[in-house]
Amino acid sequence: MEQTSLREFLLDKSISQNDKAQVLQWVRYSEGISGGKIRLQQGAEELNSYLEKRTFMVGGGLTPADLVIASSLHDFLKGLQITPELQWTLANLLRWYQHIISTHHKSPDHILEIFQRPVFL
Repeated sequence: MEQTSLREFLLDKSISQNDKAQVLQWVRYSEGISGGKIRLQQGAEELNSYLEKRTFMVGGGLTPADLVIASSLHDFLKGLQITPELQWTLANLLRWYQHIISTHHKSPDHILEIFQRPVFL
């Protein structure tokens, strides 16, 4: 089941505490990217390595972690001149990004709007 908000995800009792903790870590990481605390190039390289053997950021399905990371990288990736060298260098990240955007069927701006709302539990 796809949650439509971070709050729904965190309240879902069928999701392990470990997965919830990992999602929250990625949400904080995305805030670092969006807030400029993590350089975009550095973040892209770290994520590319992390995604080498993964389809999703956490677990085996789409989570809020995927959506917030994709949203925080949207402008950076949209503005890149995709060269063959870059496709090789960031292959995992670019594959994952395209998969997340196509899986969610929403624009990155819509995703960002959903997950920038405050979470009240």
